[in-house]
Amino acid sequence: MNTATFDTHAALGALTRAGVATKADLDTGLAALGAKIAALKADLYRALWIQGAGLVAVMAALRLFG
Repeated sequence: MNTATFDTHAALGALTRAGVATKADLDTGLAALGAKIAALKADLYRALWIQGAGLVAVMAALRLFG
C-alpha cells in the first residue's frame, strides 16, 4: 500500500509567497471587525432610542391636541 506524502514546508513557502493571510493577520482583522460591529451596535441602539423618543413625542402631541 502506498502512502501519500505532503511536504508541509514547501506548502508553507508557497502560501507565504502567495500572500495568504497569517494567523496574526486574521487576529488583526477579527479585532477590527469586532470594533466595527460594536460601533454599529451603538449606532443602532442610538437610533432606537431616538425613534422611541419621537414616538413618545407624537403620542403626547396627539393626546394633548387630539
